[in-house]
Amino acid sequence: MTHYLSNYAKFQNKTEMDTAARQHVDMHWHAMNKTDRAILEMIRCYSVKYLAAHLKHQTIETKLSLSNSTVRRTLRKLEKLQIIERIHYIRPVMSGLGANIYRILPVLDQGKMNSAQQVDKPSSEAVSRPVAENEPSFYKSQNIKDPIKTSHPTGEKLSTSLFTKMKDLLSLTGNNSKTREFFGIYRAMTGRMLKFEIYRDSTEAFEELGYRAMYISVMATKKKKIRNLPGYFSGVLRALIDETFFRNIYQEYSVPVEDLF
Repeated sequence: MTHYLSNYAKFQNKTEMDTAARQHVDMHWHAMNKTDRAILEMIRCYSVKYLAAHLKHQTIETKLSLSNSTVRRTLRKLEKLQIIERIHYIRPVMSGLGANIYRILPVLDQGKMNSAQQVDKPSSEAVSRPVAENEPSFYKSQNIKDPIKTSHPTGEKLSTSLFTKMKDLLSLTGNNSKTREFFGIYRAMTGRMLKFEIYRDSTEAFEELGYRAMYISVMATKKKKIRNLPGYFSGVLRALIDETFFRNIYQEYSVPVEDLF
């Protein structure tokens, strides 16, 4: 049985992928730092078997002893340099995102990607199929059944602001007239946190979460009827923020109160 990650492969074999990874590093040596190269190498190592990798941010953070913001910033940089491609993995359970799929891009594909960014009308690709039985072990631990894998919309590359990205996503529902309402929910929720010094450098992370929440909400309308989409978006965004910024706090205080005495 073909493993589901193999469907995302850009190469015929490991040798081709390794060669492309080395070429990327040589071409962008001065643009990349030690952290960039370390994360690219980790993606390459996890891609050896199926030529694509399923990785959580937390896994990268732990393996390389990096902060969440550093990992996110580096992944965005590798995408901008067109070294890797990130594909969102949507879980219908609890309407959340699973770990992203990452694949190293062939060097020759960069010219095609540059020309694709100039297309006026972006096309979106969606792939949906059950996960194979030999899925990554961390999915088994989360007891996720039949997740749906949906690729990252090309439209994100054409957008210049979060508001525009959200508007592009809402257009998939046939009505983007309420974009300001959704953006207002995002600003209200994140604005309260940005007032604190500890989150001052997290603007980009919040914008990514806002986009992901919008993406999840729009995709959910394709599978079920949602009466209050703004409320649904608000709940998803709150869950993503909690997962990103407060996961470790919840883990620290997961011990019953009586065990503290």
